[in-house]
Amino acid sequence: MIVATVSSIACRVRAATSTWAPASARASAIARPMPELPPVTRARRPSRPKSCSSDIRPGYRRPYAGAVRDDLLPVLACPVCAEPLARVDGGPVGCASGHRFDEAKQGHLTLLPAKRRALTADTPDMVDARIRFFGRGHYAPVERALAEVVAGATAPGVVLDVGSGPGTYLAHVLEAADDRTGVALDLSPVAIRRAARVHARAGAVVGDVTERLPVVGDAVAVVLDVFAPRNRREYARVLHPGGMLVVVTPRTGHLAELAEATIAVDPEKERRLRESLEPTFVQRRSDDLTWTMDLSAEDVHDVVHMGPSHHHVDPDRTFAPASVTAAVTVSTWTVA
Repeated sequence: MIVATVSSIACRVRAATSTWAPASARASAIARPMPELPPVTRARRPSRPKSCSSDIRPGYRRPYAGAVRDDLLPVLACPVCAEPLARVDGGPVGCASGHRFDEAKQGHLTLLPAKRRALTADTPDMVDARIRFFGRGHYAPVERALAEVVAGATAPGVVLDVGSGPGTYLAHVLEAADDRTGVALDLSPVAIRRAARVHARAGAVVGDVTERLPVVGDAVAVVLDVFAPRNRREYARVLHPGGMLVVVTPRTGHLAELAEATIAVDPEKERRLRESLEPTFVQRRSDDLTWTMDLSAEDVHDVVHMGPSHHHVDPDRTFAPASVTAAVTVSTWTVA
């Protein structure tokens, strides 16, 4: 036992002394410069405009609630049986026939029919571009015109923004008409998540604007259709007697300076508008708005990418600042 112990101690001593070195040698080793390594290079992605973290304006956003306003639920219809919706026992949203619909945590409902056509909804990049562009006030003339028309509406009911996108126009309209509530309806879940918190008196629904609208009949005072597909029969069904339809369409010359990168305006747009609404609707008023927008390079990028042109333009394409013409028609219609 003694021999083994001494032997093991000797081994530990030899191991320790084999790694020992004078302090000067250790300092020299530490001070010795490390060999230079080649720099690491990484491919840089092209610069893109930053995503807008806020919605329309800070004052418009309602606190996160995670639920659709209860007073708006009776306006909404079940996409299965068309019965009005309500909150069942203070919990889920459903209809009298037993169909139930979960509310997204962001505060909106999805009311899509079980069978529907395959349609292309706005992408996150398109929605972000739209929010940035609207947030800089470039379409303020349209916002003011819509607010003025809706403020003069006399029929009872809600404001329904069809093809609402992130709810910009609905927010401005509700701000001018403090006795109204509104519903944003769009196929894009990304856009509707933004619209759900755009205004304290707004609700938001993911729905197909080209089919039967998830809205009960005679419940709407004003239908807004801004650069959106038109659904004549459904608009007539949901409008309250005396209600009105407000349509915004581009005119020839709209964004003409960006014609190379955008989809051209159909020169027969006005005729096609009438054909899409008459004889069910009668036009009551039509106003042409024309103004010039001084756009930065980022503005030009956003106006190109916030609409259908986004699908046809190289995402890495850069643009120069430009002075661009905006030309639209705001028309008001009532059921014949």
